[in-house]
Amino acid sequence: MSIESKNYVDAFPIGQRAIDILRLLGECPATSFHESLVSRCILDLLDNTQIDYRVDRYGNIVAKVGSRVGAPSESSPIAFVAHMDHPGFEVVRHDEGLPIASPLGGVPLASITKGADAFYFDRKGNRFLCQLEPTPEKENELVVKSEIVAPVGAPIVFALEDFSISGDILRMRAMDDLAGCAAIIASLEELNKNPSDSDVYGVFTRAEEVGLIGARLLSLENTLHENTFVVSVETSSVIPGVTQGEGPVIRTGDASYTFNSEAEQILIMGREAIRSSDSDYKCQRQLMSAGSCEASAFAVNGYRATGIAFALGNWHNATTTIRDPDGEIGDEYISVQDFIGGVRLIESSARNVRERNNSPLPSRYRNVPEDQKSRLVTSSD
Repeated sequence: MSIESKNYVDAFPIGQRAIDILRLLGECPATSFHESLVSRCILDLLDNTQIDYRVDRYGNIVAKVGSRVGAPSESSPIAFVAHMDHPGFEVVRHDEGLPIASPLGGVPLASITKGADAFYFDRKGNRFLCQLEPTPEKENELVVKSEIVAPVGAPIVFALEDFSISGDILRMRAMDDLAGCAAIIASLEELNKNPSDSDVYGVFTRAEEVGLIGARLLSLENTLHENTFVVSVETSSVIPGVTQGEGPVIRTGDASYTFNSEAEQILIMGREAIRSSDSDYKCQRQLMSAGSCEASAFAVNGYRATGIAFALGNWHNATTTIRDPDGEIGDEYISVQDFIGGVRLIESSARNVRERNNSPLPSRYRNVPEDQKSRLVTSSD
């Protein structure tokens, strides 16, 4: 870690705690429908800090930190949402004794055309090294070669590093979206010690990479009250206009949807609250259009939704682009300072839900000065 990054981490204990949580989650491989290791780690963390939660019948986790005693009753709750899965593969059948795997989510095309080093794992966390090899006669399928034959249903992920930190860079096999999970948990822990004026939820979903499935079910079944503000906390591919190291991104939309302005004002007020005591605080604002996130699932089903993103390198483990057949497989990475800045933004936003109506931007446009109005009237004659 660079001296600058270490100083930044040391200045904000919540950031160090978030990094420690991220390291723990990184030890838990997962892909869509196979999130049990991550889920158990999250539940242990919530139990250890005595944060209330429930697990729905689909395996989504909904944690809650209640508002402080005496808080105004009119304040709306806010939920921060992240997913527990990551693109990977699953053994779908045996063909003449050889396991055959298909992708779960947007894996790099290069891993299908060229194969990749990987491992399959079981519910106890045991790992078994394997090699994924292309099957030219069948698209989107790979032969799984290993010393111990992978059983049907076995989940497979790339054989990449669980977690590392160097300079201002955090690297993981599955930063997407364990970074979001860790940031939310660290914020909930802080809010549990010193509650805000609003009920705050941390929501950890399943099967996001195959179509936002967990989030769609939560929003369709109104698991969260309909007046809840929803904030997707995601990693999203670096795009023009976004720079790693320049802070977390207030996400105005994704590849599918434009998000809610009232919900975004909560993030704006959270940002401004930080800047009132830390003028050096960095934060970006951008429509992150490389992919879709869970805010869209909630938005189309009636929730006021917005997002926070960490600018991500090697999105979905592709060193070039996901659709590049000649690319390579690599660790995903984000900036340490972006990550800690995002944790701070989550906590600050949770404390400023009631302040959204005091945002300077809406206030500025709700009236027109009389002298400006009179000048228009006069000049139109």
